[in-house]
Amino acid sequence: MSHPKTAAAHWTAEFPQLRAPDPRLEILRYELMYAEEGHSLTRLRTQLEKALNRPIEIALPGDESRSFDERWMMAVFDALKTLDLRWYQFLLRSRMEAGDAARVHFALTQAQVWLEARL
Repeated sequence: MSHPKTAAAHWTAEFPQLRAPDPRLEILRYELMYAEEGHSLTRLRTQLEKALNRPIEIALPGDESRSFDERWMMAVFDALKTLDLRWYQFLLRSRMEAGDAARVHFALTQAQVWLEARL
């Protein structure tokens, strides 16, 4: 008797690109863990943790799993890159208050510029 596929197995079979490592995520993971004080990604982490009122979950570089926080950040960076402002605003406001979203927005745009320059 065969077992049904898990949702993750189903979607990665249908969309192989979901299995491929995302270089942005790997750079983000590394820098969020090891960046020095004053770095744009350190400021992003600080602002996100203040806005969410908890530490963000970041896996080690090379880990195949993706936390909700990591998937959310990649979606936010995609929305910024494609200038999908409605989706971007929804992503921010679905997790934080307006004032926090404004502070996080500034940190996100700085981090986006830094991240895009490395790719």
